[in-house]
Amino acid sequence: MATLGKLMLRENRDFHVIQEIEAAFKQYYLLGKSHKEGAYNLLIAATRYLAAHAPTMRSQAQTYQMAYRLHKGERLFEDG
Repeated sequence: MATLGKLMLRENRDFHVIQEIEAAFKQYYLLGKSHKEGAYNLLIAATRYLAAHAPTMRSQAQTYQMAYRLHKGERLFEDG
């Protein structure tokens, strides 16, 4: 859980992501004693959500490259 928190702060500090991770942690604690498998599934789901909403270095570079090309007036996509 500490690792998830660190990753969230490093990769994506979006309000909704913070809410989602916080809710998953609370549910984990509530289910942890009575339903361990369900509690683990919550953390797995939170991890997958965080991974899906954190851009990769490759996608960031592509975004910057496209923005730069648009700034220079280049056309990115043209009808064939």
